[in-house]
Amino acid sequence: MHPPLAAPPGLALPAPWGMFELLLLPTFAAHLLVVNVVLGGTLIALFTPGRDRGAAVSLGGKLPTAVAVGVNLAIPPLLFASVLYGQYLYTAAVLSAAFWLSLFLVVMLAYALLYKAQPRLALSASKPALAVAAVLLAAASGILVNVSSLAVRPAAWMAYFDNPGGTILNFGDATFLPRWLHFVAASLAVAGLFLAILNRKAAARGDAAAGERARLGLAWFTRATMAQFALGPWYLFAQPRAVHWAFLGGDGLATAVLAIGVCLAGAALIQGLRGAVGGAAFFAVATACAMVAVRELARLASLAPVFSPASLPVAAQYGPFFMFLAACAAVGAAVAWAVCRYRGQAGRP
Repeated sequence: MHPPLAAPPGLALPAPWGMFELLLLPTFAAHLLVVNVVLGGTLIALFTPGRDRGAAVSLGGKLPTAVAVGVNLAIPPLLFASVLYGQYLYTAAVLSAAFWLSLFLVVMLAYALLYKAQPRLALSASKPALAVAAVLLAAASGILVNVSSLAVRPAAWMAYFDNPGGTILNFGDATFLPRWLHFVAASLAVAGLFLAILNRKAAARGDAAAGERARLGLAWFTRATMAQFALGPWYLFAQPRAVHWAFLGGDGLATAVLAIGVCLAGAALIQGLRGAVGGAAFFAVATACAMVAVRELARLASLAPVFSPASLPVAAQYGPFFMFLAACAAVGAAVAWAVCRYRGQAGRP
């Protein structure tokens, strides 16, 4: 009989756990939106018909930059999640170490292929590189889903005693497939909306080709969002009963946040069907923020029988904490200034 496995209780926090949650949610939402553009944009560029490669050019030219931005935006939420759930995240990463450590190589290879495909995006000759990049990015998303699902299923850790080589895949988890498909569909929706945003101004000036690309982007957005309304319930009911029940009236906050997220998604879909790119973008970002909150509440509910970050002791160190926040604000201001300068220079003849 295998011995029991249990996570260590966790370390003391330098500030109340809620402060880290407030930092985790928006940073993860920003990371998620960018990586959605990367995966979904690669797929849309790949599957754009040969007679209309303009969409591939619009998206493909932005993808290498989006990969770099997405990787950098992954660092803050990973740090904040590690503070709150480190013993679970790192245990899951160790159990699937062979795949987790390959994640960085996989993303680097996908980046190189997207960069290589840039000069040939107007031609169908770019499709082999895009196809391999799409497979690599889909694999990267699967690795992340694997670690995330293992991190909230301590019972699945028992597989270590039969497979101690760091190659555990949590395919047997009922949430794995709907969770991954949910992410892929969201990627197609966000990338389609991004394509529409890229071509909106030119379309408003009467550029027929840009107008066609904007409509194509909205078509991807609306159809993928419709698919989400089917995948969402599947993902919800694949959760353990205690978790999905929390979102169906068992927990007032969880139920309210899920309801808000669904309503925002519906509003985004309506705006997309009306052709209102700006309105669709506003509600899509709001939906992403709400669904990140839903994800966090699901993690809390999944771990509730054994762990809650609220139970961690607090050894207050507000000086370093506020210095960290000040440094983040300074870096954010510097990045905003640099982007504004770049856009100003790019707009000059």
